[in-house]
Amino acid sequence: MGESWMWCKGPWNLPNVLSLVRIIMVPMVAALYYSDIPLRGVTCCLVFTVAAATDYADGYLARRWKISSAFGAFLDPVADKLMVATTLVVLSAGHHDKRFDVALPASITISREIGVSALREWMAQIGAREWMAQ
Repeated sequence: MGESWMWCKGPWNLPNVLSLVRIIMVPMVAALYYSDIPLRGVTCCLVFTVAAATDYADGYLARRWKISSAFGAFLDPVADKLMVATTLVVLSAGHHDKRFDVALPASITISREIGVSALREWMAQIGAREWMAQ
């Protein structure tokens, strides 16, 4: 890209802003799910899909423009985990019966996300993060 994209070199570059937008979308999904608007399920799905697209776009742009940063490396997985965990909790809360068809897989997925984050943090502390990312 040309000189017009030099603003992308700081912490508030477009990939990081996209991650922040994804974090802002988290309460939107929950609020929409509990709202009374028509087609709320479709609307929630649309917001989640846009969030997934921004997840792809921020990684692609950061690599293409060679503007990866420690802040972005922190922010991106946080945004992902917040969106996934919130969506799973909201969906699980909608099932009030005693079956575990939604709550159990949601709990397993959230536990996995927390476990992977803890493992990455521990691996980073002992200097083996690059091995873990492969």
